[in-house]
Amino acid sequence: MSGGLAVCARCGAEKPAFDRVCGACGHRPDGDGLLVAWLVSSQFLASAALPAVADRIKRGEVIRPSLRQLDRARRALGRHFASDAGLDTRQRRMLLAANLLLTPLVGWTLWLWWRDERPTASWQALWLSWPASLLGFAAVVVVRLGWL
Repeated sequence: MSGGLAVCARCGAEKPAFDRVCGACGHRPDGDGLLVAWLVSSQFLASAALPAVADRIKRGEVIRPSLRQLDRARRALGRHFASDAGLDTRQRRMLLAANLLLTPLVGWTLWLWWRDERPTASWQALWLSWPASLLGFAAVVVVRLGWL
């Protein structure tokens, strides 16, 4: 996941990778801070631009990327970005009800739609959908073979 050079978004010190703990201040980026850390690394910026960013941070300037830049970082980090808390209990219950009462395609669609932006929620949707898919398949087989 990591590589290249990076600048600590908190103190401006140089570090070997954007997702590493800063040796100077001990800051470990997480959540949206990981996105900012990626944006101030050589994976996003040219290596020649990093010293200027470090100087700005050392002067006390806070890095506030645009929503577009944050979205680009989120897409670049993909499955490695761990800020996806997944579905809460209410959402899981609603998805399970939709899978059982409507069609399991609801969950399969969410799995495909979310797999890059919300990997945890995506896998939860898949795990809630496949049993309903198996039950639906079994029901079709039972009806088709005339067992009912």
